[in-house]
Amino acid sequence: MTSFDEGIFYAVYSITHRSVLVDGVIVFFAKYLAWILIAVIVFKLFQKKDWGEKMSVWKNRFQTLALGLLAVILSRGIVANFLQSFITSPRPFAALNIEPLFNHLAVNSLPSGHMALLIPIALTGFILSRKTGWWGVLLTLLIGLARVMAGIHWPSDIVAGILIGAVSFGCVYFLFKKRGLLQL
Repeated sequence: MTSFDEGIFYAVYSITHRSVLVDGVIVFFAKYLAWILIAVIVFKLFQKKDWGEKMSVWKNRFQTLALGLLAVILSRGIVANFLQSFITSPRPFAALNIEPLFNHLAVNSLPSGHMALLIPIALTGFILSRKTGWWGVLLTLLIGLARVMAGIHWPSDIVAGILIGAVSFGCVYFLFKKRGLLQL
Protein backbone atom coordinates (compact mmCIF):
# COMPACT_ATOMS: atom_id res chain seq x y z
CA MET A 1 0.00 0.00 0.00
CA THR A 2 1.24 3.48 -0.85
CA SER A 3 0.05 6.88 0.27
CA PHE A 4 -1.43 7.23 -3.24
CA ASP A 5 -3.40 4.01 -2.63
CA GLU A 6 -4.49 5.20 0.77
CA GLY A 7 -5.57 8.62 -0.52
CA ILE A 8 -7.73 7.16 -3.29
CA PHE A 9 -9.06 4.50 -0.94
CA TYR A 10 -10.23 7.01 1.67
CA ALA A 11 -11.78 9.22 -1.02
CA VAL A 12 -14.05 6.43 -2.29
CA TYR A 13 -14.54 4.62 1.05
CA SER A 14 -15.83 7.87 2.60
CA ILE A 15 -19.07 7.38 0.65
CA THR A 16 -19.92 4.22 2.60
CA HIS A 17 -21.71 3.74 5.92
CA ARG A 18 -23.89 6.81 5.36
CA SER A 19 -26.88 5.38 3.50
CA VAL A 20 -28.32 1.90 3.53
CA LEU A 21 -29.36 2.32 -0.10
CA VAL A 22 -25.90 3.40 -1.30
CA ASP A 23 -24.24 0.65 0.75
CA GLY A 24 -26.65 -1.88 -0.75
CA VAL A 25 -25.80 -0.79 -4.30
CA ILE A 26 -22.07 -1.00 -3.54
CA VAL A 27 -22.46 -4.49 -2.05
CA PHE A 28 -24.53 -5.60 -5.06
CA PHE A 29 -21.83 -4.38 -7.46
CA ALA A 30 -18.95 -5.75 -5.36
CA LYS A 31 -20.40 -9.21 -4.62
CA TYR A 32 -23.13 -10.13 -7.09
CA LEU A 33 -22.78 -8.22 -10.36
CA ALA A 34 -19.87 -10.46 -11.41
CA TRP A 35 -22.23 -13.46 -11.59
CA ILE A 36 -24.64 -11.55 -13.80
CA LEU A 37 -21.80 -10.41 -16.08
CA ILE A 38 -20.52 -13.98 -16.46
CA ALA A 39 -24.02 -15.28 -17.19
CA VAL A 40 -24.66 -12.58 -19.83
CA ILE A 41 -21.37 -13.25 -21.65
CA VAL A 42 -22.04 -17.01 -21.70
CA PHE A 43 -25.63 -16.39 -22.85
CA LYS A 44 -24.39 -14.06 -25.61
CA LEU A 45 -21.86 -16.70 -26.67
CA PHE A 46 -24.57 -19.27 -27.32
CA GLN A 47 -27.13 -16.75 -28.60
CA LYS A 48 -24.99 -15.51 -31.50
CA LYS A 49 -26.61 -16.70 -34.75
CA ASP A 50 -24.48 -15.42 -37.61
CA TRP A 51 -21.29 -17.43 -37.16
CA GLY A 52 -21.30 -19.28 -40.49
CA GLU A 53 -22.30 -22.81 -41.42
CA LYS A 54 -23.93 -25.18 -38.90
CA MET A 55 -20.81 -27.17 -37.96
CA SER A 56 -18.56 -24.13 -37.87
CA VAL A 57 -21.05 -22.31 -35.62
CA TRP A 58 -20.43 -24.78 -32.80
CA LYS A 59 -16.71 -24.94 -33.55
CA ASN A 60 -16.41 -21.14 -33.28
CA ARG A 61 -18.48 -21.07 -30.10
CA PHE A 62 -16.34 -23.80 -28.54
CA GLN A 63 -13.14 -22.02 -29.57
CA THR A 64 -14.32 -18.71 -28.14
CA LEU A 65 -15.40 -20.42 -24.92
CA ALA A 66 -12.07 -22.26 -24.73
CA LEU A 67 -10.13 -19.04 -25.27
CA GLY A 68 -12.02 -17.31 -22.46
CA LEU A 69 -11.69 -20.24 -20.08
CA LEU A 70 -7.97 -20.69 -20.73
CA ALA A 71 -7.39 -16.97 -20.22
CA VAL A 72 -9.30 -17.13 -16.91
CA ILE A 73 -7.34 -20.21 -15.79
CA LEU A 74 -4.03 -18.52 -16.63
CA SER A 75 -5.01 -15.16 -15.12
CA ARG A 76 -6.96 -16.09 -11.99
CA GLY A 77 -6.02 -19.70 -11.47
CA ILE A 78 -2.28 -19.45 -12.02
CA VAL A 79 -0.82 -15.92 -12.08
CA ALA A 80 -3.06 -14.24 -9.47
CA ASN A 81 -2.89 -17.22 -7.09
CA PHE A 82 0.89 -17.42 -7.47
CA LEU A 83 1.32 -13.72 -6.70
CA GLN A 84 -1.10 -13.83 -3.76
CA SER A 85 1.00 -16.64 -2.29
CA PHE A 86 4.16 -14.53 -2.23
CA ILE A 87 3.06 -10.91 -1.83
CA THR A 88 2.05 -9.73 1.61
CA SER A 89 -0.66 -7.15 1.16
CA PRO A 90 -3.25 -6.86 3.92
CA ARG A 91 -6.72 -5.83 2.86
CA PRO A 92 -7.74 -2.26 3.68
CA PHE A 93 -10.19 -3.30 6.39
CA ALA A 94 -7.42 -5.26 8.14
CA ALA A 95 -4.63 -2.71 7.60
CA LEU A 96 -6.72 0.30 8.65
CA ASN A 97 -8.94 -1.46 11.20
CA ILE A 98 -12.14 -0.32 9.49
CA GLU A 99 -15.45 -2.04 8.92
CA PRO A 100 -15.94 -3.39 5.37
CA LEU A 101 -19.41 -3.41 3.87
CA PHE A 102 -19.45 -7.21 3.86
CA ASN A 103 -17.51 -10.01 5.50
CA HIS A 104 -14.39 -11.15 3.69
CA LEU A 105 -11.39 -13.25 4.61
CA ALA A 106 -8.39 -11.15 5.61
CA VAL A 107 -6.09 -12.88 3.09
CA ASN A 108 -3.65 -11.04 0.81
CA SER A 109 -5.39 -8.62 -1.48
CA LEU A 110 -2.83 -8.06 -4.26
CA PRO A 111 -3.78 -8.68 -7.05
CA SER A 112 -7.56 -8.62 -7.14
CA GLY A 113 -8.78 -12.10 -8.02
CA HIS A 114 -12.10 -10.67 -9.17
CA MET A 115 -10.40 -8.45 -11.74
CA ALA A 116 -8.06 -11.25 -12.84
CA LEU A 117 -11.18 -13.38 -13.41
CA LEU A 118 -13.50 -10.80 -14.96
CA ILE A 119 -11.21 -8.95 -17.38
CA PRO A 120 -10.59 -12.06 -19.56
CA ILE A 121 -14.34 -12.72 -19.55
CA ALA A 122 -15.11 -9.11 -20.51
CA LEU A 123 -12.47 -9.18 -23.25
CA THR A 124 -13.98 -12.41 -24.58
CA GLY A 125 -17.13 -10.32 -25.00
CA PHE A 126 -15.33 -8.32 -27.72
CA ILE A 127 -15.13 -11.49 -29.82
CA LEU A 128 -18.92 -11.64 -29.68
CA SER A 129 -19.50 -7.93 -30.39
CA ARG A 130 -17.96 -4.58 -29.60
CA LYS A 131 -21.04 -3.60 -27.64
CA THR A 132 -20.87 -6.72 -25.45
CA GLY A 133 -17.15 -6.19 -24.90
CA TRP A 134 -17.48 -2.54 -23.91
CA TRP A 135 -20.34 -3.31 -21.53
CA GLY A 136 -18.31 -6.14 -20.04
CA VAL A 137 -15.30 -3.90 -19.47
CA LEU A 138 -17.43 -1.08 -18.03
CA LEU A 139 -19.21 -3.40 -15.59
CA THR A 140 -15.91 -5.02 -14.60
CA LEU A 141 -14.43 -1.59 -13.80
CA LEU A 142 -17.53 -0.72 -11.75
CA ILE A 143 -17.14 -3.99 -9.84
CA GLY A 144 -13.52 -3.08 -9.11
CA LEU A 145 -14.49 0.38 -7.90
CA ALA A 146 -17.23 -1.10 -5.70
CA ARG A 147 -14.73 -3.52 -4.13
CA VAL A 148 -12.52 -0.56 -3.20
CA MET A 149 -15.55 1.35 -1.86
CA ALA A 150 -16.55 -1.69 0.19
CA GLY A 151 -13.17 -1.72 1.95
CA ILE A 152 -12.09 -5.03 0.41
CA HIS A 153 -9.34 -3.87 -2.00
CA TRP A 154 -6.78 -1.14 -2.51
CA PRO A 155 -6.88 0.64 -5.88
CA SER A 156 -3.52 -0.94 -6.80
CA ASP A 157 -5.03 -4.41 -6.24
CA ILE A 158 -7.67 -3.61 -8.85
CA VAL A 159 -5.14 -2.22 -11.35
CA ALA A 160 -2.84 -5.24 -10.88
CA GLY A 161 -5.76 -7.65 -11.42
CA ILE A 162 -6.80 -5.78 -14.57
CA LEU A 163 -3.26 -5.91 -15.96
CA ILE A 164 -2.87 -9.62 -15.19
CA GLY A 165 -6.24 -10.38 -16.78
CA ALA A 166 -5.54 -8.32 -19.89
CA VAL A 167 -2.04 -9.73 -20.44
CA SER A 168 -3.27 -13.29 -19.87
CA PHE A 169 -6.11 -12.80 -22.33
CA GLY A 170 -3.71 -11.26 -24.86
CA CYS A 171 -1.31 -14.20 -24.58
CA VAL A 172 -4.04 -16.81 -25.05
CA TYR A 173 -5.65 -14.80 -27.88
CA PHE A 174 -2.27 -14.54 -29.64
CA LEU A 175 -1.70 -18.31 -29.35
CA PHE A 176 -5.18 -19.09 -30.65
CA LYS A 177 -4.73 -16.76 -33.64
CA LYS A 178 -1.24 -18.08 -34.38
CA ARG A 179 -2.50 -21.68 -34.35
CA GLY A 180 -5.58 -20.85 -36.43
CA LEU A 181 -7.89 -21.86 -33.59
CA LEU A 182 -10.04 -18.78 -33.78
CA GLN A 183 -11.87 -17.95 -36.97
CA LEU A 184 -13.83 -14.75 -36.61
